[in-house]
Amino acid sequence: MDPTLQKAGMVQEWILMLGFIVMIAWILYIVTVAIRRKQQSTMQKALLEKFSSAQDFAEFMQSPAGQKYVMSFTDAMASPRNSILKSVQIGIVLMFVGAGFFSAARGNAEGLAFIFGNGFVCVGFGFLISALVSYFISRKLDSKSKE
Repeated sequence: MDPTLQKAGMVQEWILMLGFIVMIAWILYIVTVAIRRKQQSTMQKALLEKFSSAQDFAEFMQSPAGQKYVMSFTDAMASPRNSILKSVQIGIVLMFVGAGFFSAARGNAEGLAFIFGNGFVCVGFGFLISALVSYFISRKLDSKSKE
């Protein structure tokens, strides 16, 4: 076998393995974030259930701790910047994973690596387009709220 072909095959195998590792890491990240959100939601629900009346809740909201608690919600809801940046990050990572699968496909348009690569690139573009649309909508809404 030609040494250059053998070396190219090894490089493609490494790229495929790297893409697989990135995919597994991304899945673990998503699972971790989902678990964290569920725990946070459970904690918030338990905190709200501790109040026996609306008056107790109103007193809590007047305290500095209650105001900090409410501000944690409003920061996440009011600023779309974090979700836009997260969409851009996910989109770029998925596009690179897809490119890795494309290179591992060796031009074989019927192979499994090509199919995965195509899927990852399309989903990556979807995230980037979603982030772009969200950015323009948030700018439009922000300019309307200033008027």
